[in-house]
Amino acid sequence: MVSSELLRRYPFFALLTDEQLRAMALVSEEKTYPKETLLLKENTAANKLILLLEGDVDLIYSGGGEGAISNALVGSIAPGEMLGVSSLIEPYTYISSARATVPVKVVEIDGPAVRALMQVDKLLGYALMRNVSAAVLERLKYTQVELAAARA
Repeated sequence: MVSSELLRRYPFFALLTDEQLRAMALVSEEKTYPKETLLLKENTAANKLILLLEGDVDLIYSGGGEGAISNALVGSIAPGEMLGVSSLIEPYTYISSARATVPVKVVEIDGPAVRALMQVDKLLGYALMRNVSAAVLERLKYTQVELAAARA
């Protein structure tokens, strides 16, 4: 469990009430990982949402299949940003891997527990999905820029 006050500091949780923050804190745990740790693995069950507190994380897509680009950088996560948003979007499978480029400190949030909270508290669900949508859109914009640069 982490402090609800810790979560309150980050924009992703800004719309949450005190009660919702406490519920999220109960299913969260602060952890540290060394450089090169694979925090999330592409095409595996998405069971955790992660808030990056310190360090940097690269998002990597391998895509698989013959002739596919292997281990392409598709984004990066800076402190204060979320990763693992696939844990809140069906089919709950990570679409990229996430690797720590330096030692990192994170808050890991239990994805299935958050989904259960969202079923009970629809306003919590709305607030979280609004922020997940914003994060996904931001990553899509990054990917569009990278794709355009690759074609040039």
